[in-house]
Amino acid sequence: MKSTEHLLLMPPNWIGDVIMAQPALKTISEYYAQNGGTKQISVCGRAWLKDLLPYLDLPNAKYQADIPSADTALLFPNSFRSAWMCRRAGVNKIIGYRGQWRSLLLSQALPHRVDTLHEHHRDFHLDIARQLNIPVSNSEVTLSAPAGAKTVAQNIMQQHGLNPERVICIAPGAQFGAAKCYPPEGFHSVVKQLSAAGWQPLVLGMPEDHGVGQNILNGINAAHWNAAGTTSLSEALQLISACNLMLCNDSGLMHVAAGLGIPTVTPFGATDPARTSPCGPHVNILYQPADCSPCLKRECSATGHPCMANISSDMLLEACSSMLNQSH
Repeated sequence: MKSTEHLLLMPPNWIGDVIMAQPALKTISEYYAQNGGTKQISVCGRAWLKDLLPYLDLPNAKYQADIPSADTALLFPNSFRSAWMCRRAGVNKIIGYRGQWRSLLLSQALPHRVDTLHEHHRDFHLDIARQLNIPVSNSEVTLSAPAGAKTVAQNIMQQHGLNPERVICIAPGAQFGAAKCYPPEGFHSVVKQLSAAGWQPLVLGMPEDHGVGQNILNGINAAHWNAAGTTSLSEALQLISACNLMLCNDSGLMHVAAGLGIPTVTPFGATDPARTSPCGPHVNILYQPADCSPCLKRECSATGHPCMANISSDMLLEACSSMLNQSH
């Protein structure tokens, strides 16, 4: 490999996809740092990457808002725009998957060898490293909370009347669409019974998830906090790092929790766990597909949302209780 003093990494555009790309990002950054004479690794993309980057465990990587004129850029987005922006910035060597009419902009256009309709997205991202003859020693997601994050989160929990040793997180949203979302009344049933056993629910999510969070927490007598839409991403990540359980839909926060080793329980329906399941040591996926599963649609067009209806709240409760019993 020729010397690459400045390496630019452009991760995917969604939080969940960034987490699924983390093994590839880490493999590549470690290899360049150790073998390519790389003195600087820049990570460019959405503004929230600045908050997520400390959890990705990439050696010497720093967030940069503007694309620098690096020696080499590795593009994880498949868009024409990402390649065009690197070309405009004067990046010397641009590497990424071919497609989107961008091959002429790439210094090295890689073929698509992993079928993301049937194979896991982690393997799709890792194949960039493999096609560059970079050895892959670990294909698992391994996130790590930065120093002090858990302590900060515990202090925030206490400020909202919660006991950090008893907090469980619920993330009822999914940015892709409602087809991926378990019914709020089902989450409410699970949370009500877990709170009766002494657990304290904390709802995380976007502002549009706050109302759903209120429905889930309605009538809960235990200490609780609906933080959906009230925290920054940095605070949400800290809170996840300090919780005892994550109950959530297929979402970016699911991938974060699982990657941090937090016990994670997720109902799957519209999406295929063979393609986008979370990676972590304590994961329980409930998948009871309907005839139309996985539809990969944003909105469910089947009567009664059958893929989610097939997963009873008792099944979710048993999965959560089992996780909590194992960790305590």
